[in-house]
Amino acid sequence: MKSGGHSYLRFLVLLDVILLVILAVLLVMIRQIGSNAPAFPYFSSDYSTVGERNEWILKSFQPKLVGFESKNNSNYLIAEYADSGNRNKQVKIFVTGQTTSGSYIDKTFLHYADRQGEWPEFGELRKKLVKGKQVRIEYLTFNGSTYDRTSCQKYLNFCALASILENQNLGGKLEDTLKNGETDDLIVPGNIISLQLYEK
Repeated sequence: MKSGGHSYLRFLVLLDVILLVILAVLLVMIRQIGSNAPAFPYFSSDYSTVGERNEWILKSFQPKLVGFESKNNSNYLIAEYADSGNRNKQVKIFVTGQTTSGSYIDKTFLHYADRQGEWPEFGELRKKLVKGKQVRIEYLTFNGSTYDRTSCQKYLNFCALASILENQNLGGKLEDTLKNGETDDLIVPGNIISLQLYEK
């Protein structure tokens, strides 16, 4: 009888240990799924156009900020997102500095909420953004493979940012390139960095 009681007790202890291990594994899996899944979608179907012929297209995506980089007089955010194949990709977002055309953008607009925001230089921007958090990046593209260069007098920053796309032969194909995960050496010309995220 004694040995039977001990066996039963050992069985209960073993069962408790197994259940605790299963529970711990489930909690770790839930935590990992929660940390990998974005709080908001990466891409939005919303966009806006600017210009006499609506040649400038402003689109948004919401990657997770993972770092910063300064190289060749240009400053970048390093961002991570999942492409259409659900593969994790990293991409560089140009925010300030020298563009491909030689023009220099010294500040970028950091949007908080509604119409509130400020124009920090890169050093200040680094202090205000939190690694590991999603940010909304409004980036520039343009129709077809070119744009109306006479509009450069009115949209100086747009033409400077457009030179980054021209150098990569992207034009209006930037969104498809991002979604396909073709991020090797890709540089996204960021127009506005926003802390206010969209839901669609």
